[in-house]
Amino acid sequence: MYLKKEKGRIWKLVGIFFAGMLLFTLLSRAVYQYGTAVVTTAAPGSGAITHTVQLTGKTLQNQEQAVTTVAGLRVASVRVNEGQQVNQGDVLFTLDLDYLEETILTQKQNMEKQRLSILDAWSQNAAAQKRRSNAQAQAEENYNSAVAQAETALERAARDLERAKAALENYYNGITEDQAQEEALVLECQKAKSDYDAALAALELLQQEIEETIQEAIDRAEQEREQAPQQETVPPEEVLFPAEPQTDTLTQAEIDDIANAVREEYAQRLSDAQSTVEQAKQAVDEANAALETYRQEHQAGSPVRSEQELLDAVEKAQQVYDDALSALENAKTAYGRAVSSANLPDGSNHTAQIGQITYDQMALALSKLEALLEAEGKILSPVDGIVTRCHVQTGEKTTDTTAMLLADLSQGCMFSGLVTKEQSKYIGVGDRVTLRASSTGKRYEDLPVTTFSPSEETEGGYRLTVQLPTNTLSLGVSAELSFTRRSQPYSCCVPVSALHLDARNQPYVLVVEQVNTVLGAQQQARKVSVTVLERNETTAALADGVLSSKQQVIVGSDRAVDSGSRVRVG
Repeated sequence: MYLKKEKGRIWKLVGIFFAGMLLFTLLSRAVYQYGTAVVTTAAPGSGAITHTVQLTGKTLQNQEQAVTTVAGLRVASVRVNEGQQVNQGDVLFTLDLDYLEETILTQKQNMEKQRLSILDAWSQNAAAQKRRSNAQAQAEENYNSAVAQAETALERAARDLERAKAALENYYNGITEDQAQEEALVLECQKAKSDYDAALAALELLQQEIEETIQEAIDRAEQEREQAPQQETVPPEEVLFPAEPQTDTLTQAEIDDIANAVREEYAQRLSDAQSTVEQAKQAVDEANAALETYRQEHQAGSPVRSEQELLDAVEKAQQVYDDALSALENAKTAYGRAVSSANLPDGSNHTAQIGQITYDQMALALSKLEALLEAEGKILSPVDGIVTRCHVQTGEKTTDTTAMLLADLSQGCMFSGLVTKEQSKYIGVGDRVTLRASSTGKRYEDLPVTTFSPSEETEGGYRLTVQLPTNTLSLGVSAELSFTRRSQPYSCCVPVSALHLDARNQPYVLVVEQVNTVLGAQQQARKVSVTVLERNETTAALADGVLSSKQQVIVGSDRAVDSGSRVRVG
């Protein structure tokens, strides 16, 4: 009985032990499951990376037409508003005709003032030129006169010095002054006679040359007459009056004309030669008269001067000569400076030319004003278009800038939109894009990007334009652009969620691998460094050789996972 009870108690204890073991096993499994991250994995695969560019823009005009008019005119009325469509020839705005007529009258009066100013400027220029010419002529005349007087005084002083030296020399040679003076006068008479004879001979030679030239001219004329072709013979029945017979010899009148022409050519030279003869003849008469006068005045003889008197005379004559030479140099210097000053060029004066340019500009402005008056002050639209800007107001005056801007509808429209710096990597000129009208939803596909340039609105951004075919989107319509660029195929692509960055900002992924532990086979996360070749919002392309298609890359987990963490694929 006792053994039965003891055996039953043992079995009860054994049952309690196994129940406790079961309970601890369940508890350990629960703790293990709680400490293990549940992850989602994906195997690397091949594929391409796509980049989609989407932006919103607006249709604009391809070309704007500026409407301008003369500045300073009063606007009578404005006929259009911004955004209004106009046709070519429509009235955009009108000018105040009364004010326009007053402006034209004022312009004509100002032009007349300008014309008179130009005439005054030309007159002043001419007067200044005349004064300058007179000053130059007067300076040169003063120079010539002063130099001539100084040279005459120098020549006179030189003669006196020579005479004083000659008198001293004669004293030393035992010759009296009367003898020396008479001999000098005789030499002067002989020299004057020699000059006179030379002048007569030169005159005779010139007269002979004139006669020979006349004869050569007559002979040449007769030779040309002989070589000239004979006139055609006129039939006797057509002769009403018999003509004088023509001879080969020159008439006396023709000979006289030739002689007169030659003498006229030689007239100046002949006159100069005759004047030289007359001056030489006068010099001969003056020399002879001086000799005769000296002989009459010095028949009784002149008193003999001492050596000291002659030396004093030479010294005095030398001093007079030096003073005359200095006076000549001073005259050349002083009057030469006056000539140089008179010949200095005046500063340029283009007042008249500038005034003429201003007058021409005023005339051009007047022609524009008169054209406006002829058009009754109406400013017309030059093209079919839409008014995009209006800078004129009723009652205000026009400016020298653009009055209105018109979108030229004949040149078509274009889509324009802003591209971010990141988007600019994937779109450019020539790419074919799709446009969708925001209001209607209508799509226009395969349209090329025509321009792509840096934008001033956003830093680092760009503005692109797409040329629109006719009859597509209207001016000012909002539209959405979309474009997708597909990369080259990559053999290793993973979701972007699989990428992580380490402390050095180097990308890596976590892969699941099987490891053996004391508790048996378990799954852990292992870090694998990778190189990202290209990525978009969802997918990243990695360099080959790091991951295989059989590996499971962790793309998501229910808690933070790092290299070495226990994981369980959920």
